[in-house]
Amino acid sequence: MTAKGEGRARGRQGWHAGTIEELPSGRFRWRVRVAYPDGTHARVGATVRTRTEAQKAIIQAQKEAGEGKRPVSETLTVGEMVTEFMTAKRATWADRTAWNNEALYTRHVAPHLAHLKAAGIDPRRLRAYFQTLSLKRTDPDTGKTRPPLGYSAQRQIHVLLLGAYKRAIADGLLRDNPAQHARPLSPTKGGAAAAVKVKHFPPEDLARFVDAARADRFALPLAFLALTGLRIGEALGLTWGDVQEDRAGAPFVEVSKTRSEFEGKYYEGGTKTAAGTRRVYLSGEALGIVEDMRQRVGIEARALGYRGQGVKPGAPLFPSTDGRPMRQDTLRAVMRRTCEAAGVPLLSPHALRHSTGTYLISRGEDPVSVAALLGHAQVSTTLNIYAHALPDKLRGLAFGVADLRGAAGQPAGRPGGQQEAGTSGEGEAPRAPSPLRRKTRKGGPRRKS
Repeated sequence: MTAKGEGRARGRQGWHAGTIEELPSGRFRWRVRVAYPDGTHARVGATVRTRTEAQKAIIQAQKEAGEGKRPVSETLTVGEMVTEFMTAKRATWADRTAWNNEALYTRHVAPHLAHLKAAGIDPRRLRAYFQTLSLKRTDPDTGKTRPPLGYSAQRQIHVLLLGAYKRAIADGLLRDNPAQHARPLSPTKGGAAAAVKVKHFPPEDLARFVDAARADRFALPLAFLALTGLRIGEALGLTWGDVQEDRAGAPFVEVSKTRSEFEGKYYEGGTKTAAGTRRVYLSGEALGIVEDMRQRVGIEARALGYRGQGVKPGAPLFPSTDGRPMRQDTLRAVMRRTCEAAGVPLLSPHALRHSTGTYLISRGEDPVSVAALLGHAQVSTTLNIYAHALPDKLRGLAFGVADLRGAAGQPAGRPGGQQEAGTSGEGEAPRAPSPLRRKTRKGGPRRKS
């Protein structure tokens, strides 16, 4: 039976030892000292609209303290939470990851969520936010119209918010993580538009492109991409010391680093995955591109104002004419004129890698070997990307009842004239029973003696 006065806050000496004060604004401030199971104490409080709400808040605060639940921060905003998380993770992130997360936050998170209280975001609000990103919208800060954000970028934002909330919960600032229950919708479930089919050059177009690229000094790296399947950052990260030969004299390049750029920023780091560190053997034409570049760099190194190291082991394999590392945006500009010269559709430099993988898979090469060449960590990644290269093989898998029964005049289930062991063909004498077969009794039930 509940005692009289239980459930009410009657002052410092009352049942719940809390205080309630009416403010000049008409709101009520409540405060109470609570004890946690680990023996620690804290003084919590807030302002509410009525005295009744203050009394209920004191009761709830003491109940949650007894359960070990710490009070949430009422002042922490989403902007502060995400910014603190990115600052803490900056030392462990690669440069490109950090720059990409900062750009996503500035462009797509801050205008919509930065000013909101982190504790006030629920899964419904977060799902509505991802739905907004899937539509064409106006940036509240700049007034610019932004196109719908793709599913991949939305997933990166979700991972950023998920990590920021987890860190805030670990610090005792929040209790719930709405990002665990609100995710961007995948394209198959009505979310952002699905990515287009992997773009690649057919073999005939790829051959014309390589011929046109080998005639252009600046397009030589593009021809090298087409013949090796390297990523653009991997090719630009190669140095002359990476060109080697194995014991049998076969030439190869040692891929162990990458040179990338993001919005005018450059960095050099490791490969995309551990499987990206690999040995890529060179065909005769790919080796010819390397030797052609060696001759050109040797001539350019004698020019006035040259800033590079020529063909020393640490110098880039594909430099600019002044010896400095070539930029990715330069290759993208060269890609346009090379496609025009070859008379092929304009695609991105990364499409050359897709063209290599598509050609090798369609030619029937072992997917495990193709995955190792391309630096994929899993063979499933290779097959998922280049499954479009297998229509002819899929058509060859069709069969009918006649295939199941075998050719005319052949026993069912034994195509090609094969017969089961212990049977004979028409006109042949029956075979003697196998001596290993156990004789069975054909009589009725065995009688008792």
